This record gives sequence, C-alpha cells and structure tokens, in this order.
Amino acid sequence: MAYITTAEVKEIRLALKAKFGKKFKFSVTRRDGGLAAQVAIMSGPTDFSDLWTNKAQGDYGHGYTNINTFHITEKNYGDNVELFNEIHTIIKTAPAKAEGGREYFDDSDSQSDYFHVAYYYDIQVGKWDKPYTQVA
Repeated sequence: MAYITTAEVKEIRLALKAKFGKKFKFSVTRRDGGLAAQVAIMSGPTDFSDLWTNKAQGDYGHGYTNINTFHITEKNYGDNVELFNEIHTIIKTAPAKAEGGREYFDDSDSQSDYFHVAYYYDIQVGKWDKPYTQVA
C-alpha cells in the first residue's frame, strides 16, 4: 500500500535544502493521509514564466504549474530539465535515510489492474494559492 511517513517527508526536505541551500525555497508536505509527498518550488532565481505563458499576471494559474514527472524532457521543460530531474531523484531516494524509510519503488502492472507503489508524489512550481516568486 502506498504510504509515506512524516519522517520520510522530512528527509526529502533536508535533502533538498542540502542540495540547493538558500538558492530555492521549497514547500514539502505530506498529503492525502500519507499517500503522497508534494514538493513545490516556491521561490528562486530561475525564470519559470515560460511554463505559464498563456496566463496573464493576476489570472488564476499564473505563477503555478504541475510538472509531469513521467515526461521530464527538454521538449516539455526546456532549460529546467536538469533542475526537475535533480528534484525527482531526491524525492525517490531521500526517504530511505529515515528510520524505517524506504526508497521509491513501482511494482505496478496496469494490464492486470494492479497498482503497487511505495508512495505517490507531485512536483510543482508554485501553489494554486501562492504563486512562484522569482528572486534575484
């Protein structure tokens, strides 16, 4: 059964802080009763505005987007691919450092309708109620 503990989420937070220091601010939370970890990049020096070009300043969705963790490619995310892949790797490996923690695994078989993962996770830039802020 998919489940991530508070200690495992804390390890993700610590690993992101160790990797990126004060360069980026992250929001790392546990959601859906422990089924998922949610990592949102809240501020940093990178310009992500190309990810929400169809939204005007002040419109709903401006400063916020979900990252498709199954397709982190240059075609989809341009120069930000390396950053998103580093975050993706940390989300999958850091929970193993917690006491009783485990790395991410996916033993699912969609053809037989069998889904078995360690936990679910999301990567976002900003949040729906608090947009990403670019800082110098």
